[in-house]
Amino acid sequence: MPRKIRISGRGTWLQILNWRANYRWRFPVFHRVNTGLKSKGKEEEKRSNDKKETPISRKFLENGATSLATLLMLGFAGYSYNQYYKQLVLQKIENAFAKGYSTGELASLGQDILCRDASQQFRVTRPEQPVIDAIVDGSTVGHYHLLFGEKGTGKTSMLLEAMRKVDGKRVAMLEAHGDLEVFRLRLGKAIDYEFHEDYIGGLFSIKGPRVTTPLLDIERALNKLEEVAIKHRSVHEKPLILMINNIHHFQEHMDAQNLLTLLQQRAELWSGSGLVTVIFTSDEYRTTEKLRSHATRMQVLNVQDISKDLAIRSLREYRWRRFQEKVPMDVLNEVYRKVGGRLFFLDQVARSEDMLETCDAICEREEKWLLSQCWILGREMDGGAVDQQKFSAAAMVLAKTLVDMERDVKDDPDDGCRLPELPLHKANELMGRTDYIQELDRINIITIDSNAAVKADSIPMQNAFRAVCGAVGFEDRLKATRTRLKNIASLKRTRELTLKDLWGNGRYEVLAKGESARNSTVLSIQKAPQ
Repeated sequence: MPRKIRISGRGTWLQILNWRANYRWRFPVFHRVNTGLKSKGKEEEKRSNDKKETPISRKFLENGATSLATLLMLGFAGYSYNQYYKQLVLQKIENAFAKGYSTGELASLGQDILCRDASQQFRVTRPEQPVIDAIVDGSTVGHYHLLFGEKGTGKTSMLLEAMRKVDGKRVAMLEAHGDLEVFRLRLGKAIDYEFHEDYIGGLFSIKGPRVTTPLLDIERALNKLEEVAIKHRSVHEKPLILMINNIHHFQEHMDAQNLLTLLQQRAELWSGSGLVTVIFTSDEYRTTEKLRSHATRMQVLNVQDISKDLAIRSLREYRWRRFQEKVPMDVLNEVYRKVGGRLFFLDQVARSEDMLETCDAICEREEKWLLSQCWILGREMDGGAVDQQKFSAAAMVLAKTLVDMERDVKDDPDDGCRLPELPLHKANELMGRTDYIQELDRINIITIDSNAAVKADSIPMQNAFRAVCGAVGFEDRLKATRTRLKNIASLKRTRELTLKDLWGNGRYEVLAKGESARNSTVLSIQKAPQ
């Protein structure tokens, strides 16, 4: 039975000690366990004391070694990822030039790929197609090329056809844009370059190579493309092909011109070493002037309307293949007389049910465009429209000159209708300013070919010139407009003088002393003596 202990009074501590002694004697097992626990606690306390007595230098060495090992592991992992990322970037660019098409190229080739029935497509094989094929398949090296011609002549179609023949191998294509950020994205999409935007350092908010200007990003992308081209050249004999369409979208501001200079410098360097063949396309003559000022290896291919025989033969074959219709020769000649050999217009005419009606609609549309951009207002012109009317009057003077020159132009029996043309310096002299001719080229009223010859943008536009300038009262309206412009300019040069102190017998004398360089009378005004 457990022994009951009663504790009370002054002998409390003595009773506790006696009970503890008796308890040890009666329960030796518990005493040994308790003693063991106490000894174990003493050992742990002793060990902790030993730790406290460890020198601080040893701790410093241990912590330093641990930190150094951690840093080495992190550095090795970062270096390995950086090297892997660089190799991945080059590999992605190589895949962009492999056999097949990118999404942008598929969008351009969508009609050829999705349309399985060849009879549904109006195709014309231009005589320049073999030259383009030789450039795209890598047979022609040592130069970079500019395909120059008006909108709708078939420049891009020839490039797509040549790219389709090689299944997109070694070819990348993109469209130019006036905004450098947009062009940067399009270039990256064409060559599969991310501009380090997928670099893992961006997860830690580290300022990487992407924090820069679009022009430097484009330079960095071209550097990577150059590395891939050098590697490709060491294995293959043919260069890579980079197509940049519609470079006339690069505007006249400084950043766009710097980009065009950068691309031309790369094209000059790569064409000389046979690494990359760059192909530009443009619709405006100003880009040709810009490139020619620094070009040494550039070749210009002037793409114009197709000849009359090729246009008539293509129309006849398509109408028979699509509609089983034998078109009379007089109808085909009339079609060519109205719309000429512009592929853009011929495609619309070939697909329509009534070809002559479509031709009339095209000519009417061109005439309305001419009138909306360049019509003259006559003597009723307001003074606020002076700048626009100067441009319109100069355009109408040029159009009338080209119409008057038609009687001296003889049609080529092989080529068909020939448009009258005027040298560029004569056109500038006729208009009185050099910037008007570039604006007319931009809005597709006139065109300037690679030989600096000015003519109507197309045969439908020449027909519009003839219709507008041949209208009743046109010459009188043009004369009245130019007279009104001169009067407004004279009024702006006129100064009104207000003379005071004329009360009483005061008066002034006005004396003419001669004529100035501008044939205006110089007046001397002085107060007359009383």
